[in-house]
Amino acid sequence: MRIGNNHLSGFSALDRRLVDGLAEAPSAMTAFHEAVHSLAVYRSRSTANSPARNPAQPKGGDGKHDGGAAGGGTGDGSNLFARAVKYGLCLAGAGCAYNKIANDFPLSTTSLHDGRKGFTSNERLRTAQAKAREYYTRYHAASPEAQRLNGRPLIPIRAFGDNQFVTMIDYRAATRAHVARLADSTQARRSLILNLACMKGHLVKDECVAKYRPPQVPKDPDLTKSLLYDRKNKYALTGVLNEDTGAYGYTSRSAIQPFVNKGAQHFRDALQREKGLTFKQCTETLEALLDKDCTLSEEAQFAAGQTILNFRQVYAAEAHWGNAEKVVMKTLAEHGLLSLAETEKLDATLMFEDPHKNKLKRNTSLMGPWLHKLDTRLQEMRSAYDPAVVEDLNHRDIADMKNLPIAHFKLNEKGNGFEDCSGLGDSFTCANSVACINHARLMSGQQRLSKEEVIVVISCLNAVYDDTSSIRHTLHEVARGCFAGAGYAIEDADAFYSDVCQKAAEEYYGGRNLRHS
Repeated sequence: MRIGNNHLSGFSALDRRLVDGLAEAPSAMTAFHEAVHSLAVYRSRSTANSPARNPAQPKGGDGKHDGGAAGGGTGDGSNLFARAVKYGLCLAGAGCAYNKIANDFPLSTTSLHDGRKGFTSNERLRTAQAKAREYYTRYHAASPEAQRLNGRPLIPIRAFGDNQFVTMIDYRAATRAHVARLADSTQARRSLILNLACMKGHLVKDECVAKYRPPQVPKDPDLTKSLLYDRKNKYALTGVLNEDTGAYGYTSRSAIQPFVNKGAQHFRDALQREKGLTFKQCTETLEALLDKDCTLSEEAQFAAGQTILNFRQVYAAEAHWGNAEKVVMKTLAEHGLLSLAETEKLDATLMFEDPHKNKLKRNTSLMGPWLHKLDTRLQEMRSAYDPAVVEDLNHRDIADMKNLPIAHFKLNEKGNGFEDCSGLGDSFTCANSVACINHARLMSGQQRLSKEEVIVVISCLNAVYDDTSSIRHTLHEVARGCFAGAGYAIEDADAFYSDVCQKAAEEYYGGRNLRHS
């Protein structure tokens, strides 16, 4: 079989498409270039050995026999070249498959070749979020008819985010853009400014304290005068970029970096370094951003999320209003502003989860605890079981680190799709934080947070937690924690989450489809 120039031009076009697909896989590109080089060598050899192009033919002999030999030589060269092409295309296909799995896997939001630890950097997620903002803007700029015609993905299989999205990164990027826009308003800004004043203790009224009789009251309710106001706590690194992992926070566990236990002292030292933030620093950053705009921008939401998490540690300190769960929540429950039955449901997603529940549907890490235990035991052995080292590695301050997962996904309750998963259960941290805000509002003579105001807090906390870090909470977990902490039902959070997924999917795929229409 002879391959003509038109066939070769077809292969060239295919080569160009394959090279485009392999641009992010260096090892695959190397293999592909070697294959292309081999093709050139094979082709040159078959051309050089072809009797049809060799002017020096041997004299004499049977013409028929000579012609057969010439034809056979050409066939061998063509077959060799065809096999080389097949070999090259197989290598290229393998490279494409490798790149898809390593750097663009549908279940993941990270990539192997991220220039960091591998499967830890948030670069891929940030790129997707930027596109999602463009899609959101394009969708809402279109006519209602164009929105209706383009609001569904071209791929009908949707197995992520309440079965509304094609891939996990589509879900993460689209919901981040949607929730951020929900809170980008003047009303949200006013609500947050009021919350901040209450949180700092500037609006506390003696008559409110006397009316609600909290079991614990600080000597001075103005937290800006407290020593803890400018002291770093365990949330000091939340939302702070980690240069090693390329994500926020203290650490990230991945398939390339499965062991993350460096001891409690290392964790404390990391919190106290220059990058760690105090409640005061977070507040000052937030106030500066609030002064810049008349709405609540994404930057302000992010700063507010950091502020709220650090505020909770200061507000619920023993020297101030008391433990968030044992004192603050109890006070709210006594006055009908919080349901302890609803907050107990948050614990049920991790600490007391049904042991008969399918492991693939649990909000717990499958490999994390085993890897943590193995890592800890190996380090203990290397230290010859030094008591100080053993205590440091097993300290309660880092006990939750064992639940950090390698992969952030689980089967949904119906078993017909996947959901984002932190491995840490529904966010009791968010519940405590919102309960502290409501408590501060109560002591300041303000009404509890409305559902609309709860959504503003959700957007702020989600802005910080929507990252590739291992120490995070998903949107659904944040929503459940915030609604329960504000005195509403878990079902309210579930309804909010379902609505967000549906609308975010329409905006994301609608905006993307409109680009091609």
